[in-house]
Amino acid sequence: MQKATAKKVKNKIYIGSRTFDVILILFMLGFCVIMLYPFLNVIAISLSSRRMISSGMVSWFPREFTTVGYSLLFEEASIWRGYANTFIIAIGATAVNLVLTSTLAYTMSINDFVLKKQLSVFLLVTMFFSGGTVPTYLLIQKLNLMNNWWSLILPNAVSAYNVFVYRAFYKGISSEIREASRIDGAGEIKILTRIYLPLSKALYATFGLFAMVNVWNSYYEALLYIKDGSKQPIQMILRKIVFTSGLSDMTGTTEMLNNGELSALNVQYACIIATIGPILLVYPFIQKYFAQGMQLGAVKG
Repeated sequence: MQKATAKKVKNKIYIGSRTFDVILILFMLGFCVIMLYPFLNVIAISLSSRRMISSGMVSWFPREFTTVGYSLLFEEASIWRGYANTFIIAIGATAVNLVLTSTLAYTMSINDFVLKKQLSVFLLVTMFFSGGTVPTYLLIQKLNLMNNWWSLILPNAVSAYNVFVYRAFYKGISSEIREASRIDGAGEIKILTRIYLPLSKALYATFGLFAMVNVWNSYYEALLYIKDGSKQPIQMILRKIVFTSGLSDMTGTTEMLNNGELSALNVQYACIIATIGPILLVYPFIQKYFAQGMQLGAVKG
């Protein structure tokens, strides 16, 4: 009798678990559809004819396939210049962020470091209070960084949250390894670069991606500090094409718009896809490190 009761309870638990799994899978599929549709719709519109776009016939897939928007976009020299500027800014900002954050976190992870508590309090304060836009603008101006890429790199050089995550991860590495390295004659920089760095690849890949995406997607700082068109990042080019009169400045677009051969959305949406494309191409190569790094940060933090 007891065995039969236990079996019934076990079957109920199994059925309930399977039902929950099915509901969860259906919910996540619906959520994925909601997230993917806007992106796929932008791609479809960028590759569809003006007639299909104006009649509202484009949803998931392109209708009357055309690449005229991309052709006109990539014929513009400003696009390639914006790409080059953005790559330089993003790589520079990521490198500076990783170097400064890792060195500061490593220093604070040393137990006998004298200023460890004071630095922790200082960083904690910056997580709740900031100078604001106007003081930052005045600081950049006083440092003579206007129209300089350093104005986009230095303000994002160190994140207090990242420092605490790095420090928590470094503390998870056995202190005996550091002591053994010091006995062998290794300095602190050598310990950090030769021992801690190889053990922290997932962490560096995760927060390196965060830093790169943050700079890549940012246009507000460039709008404030970069007035020279030859130094502006790709996001400023995108803003000009999508929100202002930049489309009319492109070669051949006015005539094609008047003739009905082109929709403004063709070029605007093509610019959106071209802007986010490089980040989408980078992500698959560091996806395994990304997932691992998020778990490590959560566990060690």
